[in-house]
Amino acid sequence: MSATVAAIARFLEESGRLETLLAAPGDDLDRIVLTGVDTDRAAGPTDVTWRRTPAASATEVGAGLLICPGPVPDGPRAGHVVAVCRAPRFAMVEVLTRFFAELDVDREPVYADPGLAEMVTRNHSWVKNAIVGPGVTIAQHVTIGCSGMGYERDATGRLVRFPQLGGVLLEADVHVAAQATVQRGALGDTVLRRGAKVGPHVNVGHNVEVGEDALLTGHVQLGGSCRIGARAVIWQSAVIANGVRIGDDAVVGMCSCVRTDVGPGEVWAGNPARRLR
Repeated sequence: MSATVAAIARFLEESGRLETLLAAPGDDLDRIVLTGVDTDRAAGPTDVTWRRTPAASATEVGAGLLICPGPVPDGPRAGHVVAVCRAPRFAMVEVLTRFFAELDVDREPVYADPGLAEMVTRNHSWVKNAIVGPGVTIAQHVTIGCSGMGYERDATGRLVRFPQLGGVLLEADVHVAAQATVQRGALGDTVLRRGAKVGPHVNVGHNVEVGEDALLTGHVQLGGSCRIGARAVIWQSAVIANGVRIGDDAVVGMCSCVRTDVGPGEVWAGNPARRLR
């Protein structure tokens, strides 16, 4: 499973999404072969990735191919190509579906201890696409590594699924309580750091990172790509919006709806949430 930058560029041009292709002088796009996908921060020279906002500098692009909107202020380095596209997220959907569909499968989990697999079976839980560290406990009817709610609307308004190709990393001593859900990353991984505790009926969205010893109590909802700091506490039924950052040692009160970042050590509550101290 691989594709050249030239093949992807032709596909994007034929679909009408490609506005400009930026490549270093002398780059042979038929020789730049892409074999995987990753987030824009982690992507390497054999990966394709995308971003919602323009690249601040093409010279900082690490991916073999970056799909993004314009304008891009300068030219990329050799071997790193930028495709300036209309609706870059939808362009990425089409590229993944056309060239990397084989990645869109469930992978068997990797357990640090064989006893963890027995625990999952005994508790009637479902775990795929995950690396599960030592000392992790997974309670009854937990779902780990399922696809999240990633969709993009096409020109007619129809919802088109964004392929979910990432995984889940549960570091040592994480606890996931009954009926909780931890979604796999869209690109890259959803991560629960060492000692994080996830309460019953919690939903952890795609590409979330939960910090060390953070506590998510029952029915908490974490939107995609949000960040929960180390030792933070999120009380019952609070909702953290997509992309929001909760600082280390922060506290969010029960039933709160948090749509803006919360600083380290701050206490927030309410709907919409506001800072109490």
